[in-house]
Amino acid sequence: MPFGGVGHSGMGAYHGKYSFETFSHRKSIVKGNPLIDFPFRYAPFDDKKIKLLRRIYDKKYF
Repeated sequence: MPFGGVGHSGMGAYHGKYSFETFSHRKSIVKGNPLIDFPFRYAPFDDKKIKLLRRIYDKKYF
């Protein structure tokens, strides 16, 4: 016997749009432009990359 009983209360009752939404986890994503993705943002960091990132992120913009 499937979980939940027989007939409409059984396991086979889960199908369709609402069942999909019930058992899904929504999350937001960000789509970026890969042409603007700078490789110096990622590890491994050497002294040159660290100095460059500090110059960029230590600026006061306001």
